[in-house]
Amino acid sequence: MAYDTNTTRGNANGRSDTPVSTGIPFWDMMLSFGKASQQALSGYAPQVSYAPRPEYGTRSDRGAVQHTTSNVEVIPVGEETLNVGTRLVAGETTRVRRTVVETPVEQGVSLREERVVVERRKPTAASAATTQGILTDAAFEMSDSFEVADVWKSVRVTEEVVLRREVTERQETVRDTVRRDEVVVEQAKRSASALPQASKSEPAHLAADLETAAERFETNAGQQQKALATLHETLNAEAGATKAEQNDKGSNSHKG
Repeated sequence: MAYDTNTTRGNANGRSDTPVSTGIPFWDMMLSFGKASQQALSGYAPQVSYAPRPEYGTRSDRGAVQHTTSNVEVIPVGEETLNVGTRLVAGETTRVRRTVVETPVEQGVSLREERVVVERRKPTAASAATTQGILTDAAFEMSDSFEVADVWKSVRVTEEVVLRREVTERQETVRDTVRRDEVVVEQAKRSASALPQASKSEPAHLAADLETAAERFETNAGQQQKALATLHETLNAEAGATKAEQNDKGSNSHKG
């Protein structure tokens, strides 16, 4: 029995673009089953997608990221220090003004007053015995007097007003905020989308597909066994038929 073993050449991946024909329906069916099983398994392979490596993210409160190409990068880190000193400023002004005011006052004073009184009386014994100075022209005067108030003012110091600076000390707490740099070392990690992994629902689908593929393999194995048995029977029948045909031809040749 002759078999047609002409096959088509495979593509670059090793898979044939057209099904292989052996000339026997059974083997063609087995080859198609094997190819279908291989395609089923390859169709459920996890699809890996590689995302580009994420760059370091920046927040709005940070500066722009500076990329360096040198081997060594020196980053200065500083802080603020609170320095407290003193300075003299003008405060409240104290002013003392001296003004002159007038106040009415009064004070009592005793005044004397003299006046001339003319009176006539009888001569005394002594004046009667003397006659000297009489019977001549003469004039006599006597003035009266009186006291008036004489006012003057005197000045004296009653008190002193002193302006002086008195130095005192007080404690005051100065509160403020200072800034300093903090260094945070961050190392970028691959995101979940960048890692080769299946989708969230893929494991369940993959398990179900594998189970289906296993069932198909079991079915194909059973079919292959049945096909082999059928092929064996066919080959035995063909061999028996060929042998019987050869025997018939031999017997006919002997008869002739």
